[in-house]
Amino acid sequence: MAVQSFKFHPLLTRYRSSPFLLSPPSIIQPGGCFKLRDHSQYPLRGFAVKSEKIPILKKKKRLDELCVERYEQYSRTLIQSWILQGKVTVDGRVVNKAGTPVSNKASVEINAEIPKYVCRAGYKLEAAIEQLGIDVKGKVALDSGLSTGGFTDCLLQYGASFVYGVDVGYGQVADKIRRDERVSVIERTNLRYLTGLPQKVDLVTLDLSFISILLVMPAVINVMKEDATLVTLVKPQFEARRSQVGGGGIVRDPEVHKEVCLLFHIQWMYFHFVYMVLNEIFVHKLTMPSEPFTSLGVSHCCGGVVILSC
Repeated sequence: MAVQSFKFHPLLTRYRSSPFLLSPPSIIQPGGCFKLRDHSQYPLRGFAVKSEKIPILKKKKRLDELCVERYEQYSRTLIQSWILQGKVTVDGRVVNKAGTPVSNKASVEINAEIPKYVCRAGYKLEAAIEQLGIDVKGKVALDSGLSTGGFTDCLLQYGASFVYGVDVGYGQVADKIRRDERVSVIERTNLRYLTGLPQKVDLVTLDLSFISILLVMPAVINVMKEDATLVTLVKPQFEARRSQVGGGGIVRDPEVHKEVCLLFHIQWMYFHFVYMVLNEIFVHKLTMPSEPFTSLGVSHCCGGVVILSC
C-alpha cells in the first residue's frame, strides 16, 4: 500500500521542493530506494513508472536567428527588417516579431524582393560609381567601415579583383562576404592604427562614423598606390565643431555642410580634387528600387561624397 500511495503522490513531479525527500532521484543508483525523513524506504521502480510521463521540452530559437541559419546569404539586419514588414511566415502565418521563439522543424519562408546587395549601403557606392564613372574592374580595394559589407559587395559586383575589409567592430559581416575568397575581413581594427596591408591598393572606400576622416588619412595614404582613388562619405556631425552640431547629432545648416567639405579640400591639398556631389543632389539621384534614399536617414548624416585621386 505504501508503494502505491507514493507512486502517484502529487509532489513526486516536484521532488526538488518536496519537504520529505533527502535527495533528488537523479543521484540514486539503479536498484536503490527512496529514503524519506521518517526513515521509510520505497523501491526506485515506483519513480521509474512516473518519470516516463514527464514531457521533454523541445528547444526553440529566435525567428531572426533561425532565418540567418537558413538564409546565410542575407544579413541579420536585413532579415529583421523583413520580419517587421511582415514578409516572413512561419508555418504559413505572418510573424512580425524577430524574437518570436520558433521550432527548428517549423517551415519558415521569406516573401520579399531579393536585394542586389547584402545591405543598403551598396546603393550609395553604386550611385557614385555610375555618376562619376569610377573604374573598379580588376582593382584591389580597401573598404573601411565594412560593417555588413554593402560597399564590398558593390565593389565585387563591379569587378574588383580583391577587397580588404576593415572594421573596428566584429560579427557584423554578412556570410556571403565573409566566405568570398576575394575578400579579406580584418575585424577589431581601427583604421587609424592600421600599419599596412599585404599589398598597396588601387581604390579606397570610406564610410566611417564617430571619427574624423582627417584622423585616418595618414594610415589611408600609407596603403594607397600613387595613382589610387579615394571615395569617401563626408559626415558633417563628425567633422564640424561641437557648437555646429544640433540635437541628436544632426547638422541641419547647409552652410556647415559646405564649410566641412571646403575644409577637406583645403587640408587635402596633396590630392587632386576630382569631384564633389552635395547631399541635396544625392538625395534626388540616389533611389532604391522600392523606396527613396532619404528614408534611410542618410540625408541628415552625409554632407556629400568626395572623390579624390592622388
